[in-house]
Amino acid sequence: MQRAGSILKKFISNYGLESALTLTKIKNQWLKLVGQAIAAHTFPDVIKGKTIFITVDTPQWMHHLNFYKLDMCEKLKPYRISEIRFKLGKLPEEENIKQAADKIALTDEDSRFIESTVRNLKDNELKEKLRGLLTHGLMNRKKK
Repeated sequence: MQRAGSILKKFISNYGLESALTLTKIKNQWLKLVGQAIAAHTFPDVIKGKTIFITVDTPQWMHHLNFYKLDMCEKLKPYRISEIRFKLGKLPEEENIKQAADKIALTDEDSRFIESTVRNLKDNELKEKLRGLLTHGLMNRKKK
């Protein structure tokens, strides 16, 4: 008999949700991870394998960030990121990010469903992973 944790990990992997969940966690922690100055000029955009692609708003900041690349990589190790690539582009406007978040916010019913689903799990790591997976799935369903 397989443990629920191994089944959940296999499910996340089979459906390609691992990098999406990781990116969401990084986006939520971006300001804490890199600080106000860097966060104001960057946005974590995509994860491919163990590489994160970060959008940078100006060529000057792109050059400047090369000096912080190793430090940033170290801070992203817990997310299994081993390489950072910068790309020049337009950052999403804070208002657009907030509006998008508001549009796909979970309802109270969604939150109750998630909590009732994970309530009886004893393994805290499994509980958090399942909570994140359910949240991600419900939010993606709302986007469509």
